[in-house]
Amino acid sequence: MNYEADKQACRIINNSIWKPNLCNWFFRIFSREEPKPFVMKNLIGIILLGFIVSSCSLFQRPSMTQAEIDQMLAENNALRTQVESNKDMADQLAMARMQADEAMLKLADCENTGSKVHIIVGAFKNSNYANDYSATLKDQGYEGRIIAGPYSFNLVNSGSYASIKAALQDLNDVRNAVIETAWIYIE
Repeated sequence: MNYEADKQACRIINNSIWKPNLCNWFFRIFSREEPKPFVMKNLIGIILLGFIVSSCSLFQRPSMTQAEIDQMLAENNALRTQVESNKDMADQLAMARMQADEAMLKLADCENTGSKVHIIVGAFKNSNYANDYSATLKDQGYEGRIIAGPYSFNLVNSGSYASIKAALQDLNDVRNAVIETAWIYIE
């Protein structure tokens, strides 16, 4: 087609039921004489829209079933719960370490001051009960000494030691032979 033929086609269209705007649009697209920037823009836009729509995941079939998605969500929630409980356990461990460090400092202070360390096997408010239990322990071969304890308790020991280390070595034997609830008292 040439330019004059295009104009002739437009005149024919104008005389028919078509509106003149259609002719101008037709003339712009297919004429070689006019620049076509809006055609290129529209063509590029249509091509880009085609690529976007064809690569959009909304139009593709999902790669996982709903059951698999639900299972994955359940596993994710379980892992979150486990992480939170691990954080709680780590906090508890840190607290226990701090308490152990404080206890070690107190023990070190006791070792340096020359305090007496006792393994206590009974604590009584009534001194008659303390005397009777002390006699029983002496019969079993233990020291059985009565010590004045805090809050007016009469503490009955199975032995006295110069260091905590020595008392700890005998503590399990006393717990097995005398009473399971034996404990260490530092005077």
